[in-house]
Amino acid sequence: MRTPDIPLTAEELALFSQIHFDWKSHEDLRNSLDPMEALASSLLARDAIPEVRLSYFTDPDFNPGGRGKSRQSAFEKNAPSGDDVLRHPQFLRYLEYFICGPDLPATAIDKFKSESWGGRLTGSDVNDLTPHARAFVREYRLDPHRAAEEFFKLAVECGAMPGFAENVLKSVRAVKLP
Repeated sequence: MRTPDIPLTAEELALFSQIHFDWKSHEDLRNSLDPMEALASSLLARDAIPEVRLSYFTDPDFNPGGRGKSRQSAFEKNAPSGDDVLRHPQFLRYLEYFICGPDLPATAIDKFKSESWGGRLTGSDVNDLTPHARAFVREYRLDPHRAAEEFFKLAVECGAMPGFAENVLKSVRAVKLP
């Protein structure tokens, strides 16, 4: 289980521990839906989710290839009301990101954060970091498609504009593992 990197209340920590983010059976998933909804509701009510992480879900600019739609818009087609979204099985991965951040090795996260000056990454910074992202994929044998999305998240969290972060996404997605 990953470790939260945002402050959680004692009640939220208890809910977090009941959620099977890496579920292996439908029973695990079903048992996670109620605590997932309660935890998401609590975090939203107290504005505990970092704005950039929420934007990843709600802002069309943070959804490259989304044809001008946010992930939330696409999601709501399958789960019509707001509360249904919070207990939809596919929302689990977004909740995990809201709470734990990008799912990447600590060395990759540290490298990007160390290059961020005053909470910003320029297009040039992103271009300089892209070879490192590709190297991390090879070194840690990460799935390029999944890692691409995680590096996109990391880049925007470090202050890159979504358009610049998309360059990392495309480059990492193109990595071929031997």
